[in-house]
Amino acid sequence: MPIILPNNKLEEIPSIVFSELRKGASRKKHPFKNVVLTTLSKEIPTSRWVVFRKLTLEQNLLIYTDSRTEKIKDLRKNSNSGLLFYNNKQGLQIYFSTVSIIHQNNELTKKYWQGIAGTSSENYTTIYPPSTPIKNIYEGQKTDKDLNDKHFSIIELCPINMSILQLSRDGHIRASFSKINNEWEGSFIVP
Repeated sequence: MPIILPNNKLEEIPSIVFSELRKGASRKKHPFKNVVLTTLSKEIPTSRWVVFRKLTLEQNLLIYTDSRTEKIKDLRKNSNSGLLFYNNKQGLQIYFSTVSIIHQNNELTKKYWQGIAGTSSENYTTIYPPSTPIKNIYEGQKTDKDLNDKHFSIIELCPINMSILQLSRDGHIRASFSKINNEWEGSFIVP
């Protein structure tokens, strides 16, 4: 069942989208819990699935990662990135062009590190950095005995543009928005 309907006004769409994103960040089985993050590596787009953790009050999106990952290396060289969400049950696709801020060893990472319990903390404390070639699968699971947050990072993705596509048997709806002075301004466009 579609979320965005023909009777929705253009100015209502961003609040509908961000309401749905809040659900995605808080519900484990929501289709928006996982999102495709695209970065640029030497001008070549690289995409991967990541877990969407939180939507801030400023409408920025947070994901957690190990500071030694390729995505962090990419974003340190070029902070431009993209996020693609898709809800196959509701036929809703959302794409954000974003500028990324990397947080490491600061108040934000310390705040969220406290909430990472049990084996989740091991995702950020492996002895070898992500993407390191290993001789066997067990080497990739060795963790630092001191489960600290030295490699824990948060990528804060600040949207600058948003493209919405609502698929529906009754007719597709597409809209494009840009964030101007903290407000979403946009127009309907041909699907």
